[in-house]
Amino acid sequence: MCEIYIYIILGLTVGYIGGFAGIGGGPFLVSFLVLVCGMSQLSAQGNVLTMMLGPMSLMGIISMYSYVKQQWTPIIIGVVAYCFFSYFGALAAFYIGENDTRTYFAILLLLIASIQVFPLLVKKKNSTNAATRTSVPLLWIFILGAITGIIGGLFGIGAGVLMIPILIGPFKMNKDYARALSLAILVPPVSFGAYLKYNVENTINWNLVLILFASYFVANYFGARAGTKVSDSKFKLMYAVVLVTIAVAYIV
Repeated sequence: MCEIYIYIILGLTVGYIGGFAGIGGGPFLVSFLVLVCGMSQLSAQGNVLTMMLGPMSLMGIISMYSYVKQQWTPIIIGVVAYCFFSYFGALAAFYIGENDTRTYFAILLLLIASIQVFPLLVKKKNSTNAATRTSVPLLWIFILGAITGIIGGLFGIGAGVLMIPILIGPFKMNKDYARALSLAILVPPVSFGAYLKYNVENTINWNLVLILFASYFVANYFGARAGTKVSDSKFKLMYAVVLVTIAVAYIV
């Protein structure tokens, strides 16, 4: 296990990155706890999902409230879908087992990275194809919430790491509206369904959870503010670099 100050630095760093990119930061937290602190994959996922029970991205959405207040209906739908389906993802994690879950987690990181990187490698034929939408059909929000809920419960991650690339990619959604939607979905105890299963199977380290939550909570506000000042193209590039880096680091 790591020293307390390492967890504080981890929470601050991931909180800033999470606010900047509009994600919960689950892949970064889980990867660090497993690779650096020597925690088992399923135990790390359980602790991160427990951390997500608190309003971890509250400071981030406060800084983006002008985007949040226009999306209350999709936010509610996303929260309900994620919370319900995350339980089934958690069931799948313990059915698959420790070793296979770790392998599939590494593959997931590469897939997420490729989703973000591929559009950057394809030359745009028409500049009008830029992400300008401010909303997505509610049925798709429910489907995205369900998918991210299952994957979140299975791998201990939040909604944004999958939702953001899809919203600003195929759906051409404005990055700030997408980030606000993702961060807002993470404010309620959205991982409660998955937590129920992980809490039964593994012992939750509440000291670790509280340290990570407090440091993440503080840094999230500043990351969200910084993210709004970056253009769509730069945002996608920086987000892709972060995803590729963590994917390669985890597999290596």
